[in-house]
Amino acid sequence: MRRYFSLIFVAGLLTCAIAPLAAWQSKEPAKVTEDDEVGYVCPMHPDFTSDKAGKCGRCGMNLVVGTLFDMRDDRLEFTTVPAAVKAGEKITLNFKIFHPGTGEAVKDFELVHDKPYHLFVMSQDLEYFQHIHPQEKDDGTWTIDVVLPKPGYYAVLSDFLPKGGSGQFLARPLITAGYTGDLAAGSAHLVPDSVHIQTVDDLKAEVTYDPGTLQAGSYAHLTFHLTNAATDQPVRDLQTYLGAFGHMLIVSEDLQDYVHSHPVGETLSPDMNLEEERGGPTVMFEALMPKPGRYRAWTQFRYHDKIHTVTNTFEVLDVGQSGSR
Repeated sequence: MRRYFSLIFVAGLLTCAIAPLAAWQSKEPAKVTEDDEVGYVCPMHPDFTSDKAGKCGRCGMNLVVGTLFDMRDDRLEFTTVPAAVKAGEKITLNFKIFHPGTGEAVKDFELVHDKPYHLFVMSQDLEYFQHIHPQEKDDGTWTIDVVLPKPGYYAVLSDFLPKGGSGQFLARPLITAGYTGDLAAGSAHLVPDSVHIQTVDDLKAEVTYDPGTLQAGSYAHLTFHLTNAATDQPVRDLQTYLGAFGHMLIVSEDLQDYVHSHPVGETLSPDMNLEEERGGPTVMFEALMPKPGRYRAWTQFRYHDKIHTVTNTFEVLDVGQSGSR
């Protein structure tokens, strides 16, 4: 399964999580018109739509009512307490969402992968990463406490689906107080992996890429082959995490483009007791990187009741270029 969001739709149905950080500023609410098309959409696959209630043909998830082709961003109000954020100290992140047409506060959200609000926080150098879940207050504000590990620039990505609306994937910047570093010099300088096997605690993950040379604008598959680090035996008891056997976020080196993906070929559905389901040893993700450059992927697996985060760095070439990892 994969879930893509875009600020741009190409050919109507090509959806990819492209959320330029430069477009973080709040937008003025737009008017709702009679041309807005309301129908049924899969919360995880926004390009799977229908004119009637039912289930997604890819993942079996119940379709929800939504505005099918509304590409407007909701207005996201982002504040911190304290306002001056200091590294190494607890801060509270607050988010409030407003409808892009009416300007009214949005308080009802669909559950997507077991949570109504997914939040990703990463440092500018792409060395720090968190996938966390704010809690909603009675007034519609979403809040969560974090501690940022070092001074500098961070990207904060909100991922949610308002009931009756369209999927949102919105980026906001956060710079710690008193940071005197050079933002340009602090940018990520990624080096593609030379070794494609990584061990995280008791889980060993080997990733393969198809095609072997990734090209911008073309779909690619990242396949993980999972083994137990101690025994080297295939992992067949992978647990579900947030309704899937894995979660992946891919970010471009310049922090301009994001792809949020989930495993393809899963047979899971919301009707199952997902706590009893087991997967592995192979988990495959699908992604479309919009432009050439270097990317970092964080992939999360739940194994032996613990979340393991595997990090991969790779290069995507322009159309017509050739090369290898």
